[in-house]
Amino acid sequence: MGEWFMAAWVEGLEVWEAARRLGVSVADVDDAVECVWADAVRGRPADGDAGVVWAGRLTADWTQIIQVRGFDCDRALRELSYGGRALRMSWDINGPRDLEYAVNGDHVTGFGVTVPGERWGRDPQALDSYARGLQFDLNDTGWTSDPELPAGWLEYCAWEEARLESGQEDYEDDIPDGWQDFISLALNGYSPPMATCLTSALALVGRVTGREIDREWMDGAHTRYVIRER
Repeated sequence: MGEWFMAAWVEGLEVWEAARRLGVSVADVDDAVECVWADAVRGRPADGDAGVVWAGRLTADWTQIIQVRGFDCDRALRELSYGGRALRMSWDINGPRDLEYAVNGDHVTGFGVTVPGERWGRDPQALDSYARGLQFDLNDTGWTSDPELPAGWLEYCAWEEARLESGQEDYEDDIPDGWQDFISLALNGYSPPMATCLTSALALVGRVTGREIDREWMDGAHTRYVIRER
């Protein structure tokens, strides 16, 4: 999803009702369009202050909302949960934000997706049964056995760690052959331990809703709504 992502999952609401609770007004309904993801991103209105979301039915009971621009999912979590449940997670260039869970207007729990055991809220353990077997520890080294790691990535990580410990700043002449791509990946945010934590958070959401965000949903057409401040 890139360096910025925000989404909410809402139980028991029609898509249009979830959009209304996010702040879509009657006047904005005319701007609602059915489109695929590429058009949701490219076709954003010129009004840079408007929020934009892309929403559609995920299961029979849950609606999935991806924030294309703005922070409406973050601000409206409790409102979205009235009459059911709602979850919200996100990340940005500075790393992941907390995963939040609300039930019928009540903030039940939140937790840091990279810090094991960090929980808070009225019922901090409310989502723990969904988290079994998932990894929420940025310092865990289990990712090193992932068969999908790029060949040579572990050797690059060891080299980079040694370079940083030595205080070496000018290293362009010392880069081993074939590692330029690794440096580009790292500079663009590629981080297997972080990816493990974020994937685990999305898997937890999928366990609650009954379906993880997947390519089939992302390849489908859903509704783009514009949310303008009044």
